Amino acid sequence: MEKIYILGDIHTVTALRLAGVEGRVADRESVDIHLNELLKRGDAGVIVITRELAEEIPEKIYNVNLNSVTPVIIEIPGIDDPRGFSTSILDYITEALGISI
Repeated sequence: MEKIYILGDIHTVTALRLAGVEGRVADRESVDIHLNELLKRGDAGVIVITRELAEEIPEKIYNVNLNSVTPVIIEIPGIDDPRGFSTSILDYITEALGISI
């Protein structure tokens, strides 16, 4: 069964862990390493990554989304992101996948 994973700052990862989503805490220097580890797992259907970290590896995210059926990598604002949420996390996932979950 495919899973949803979160890759982000400590606050965002902790918040989503409370909702049952597994995740990894990363920073700008380690995001590529942690993303590679999640990609190697083979059970990731969706990887949600905070905007701050996604800005460090945009080409990698683009290539994974373009060349792989799974996982889909979805960028969301982190809890501490000054630009904030414009919608719910579920809406971000629904928009990225094009289906209602």
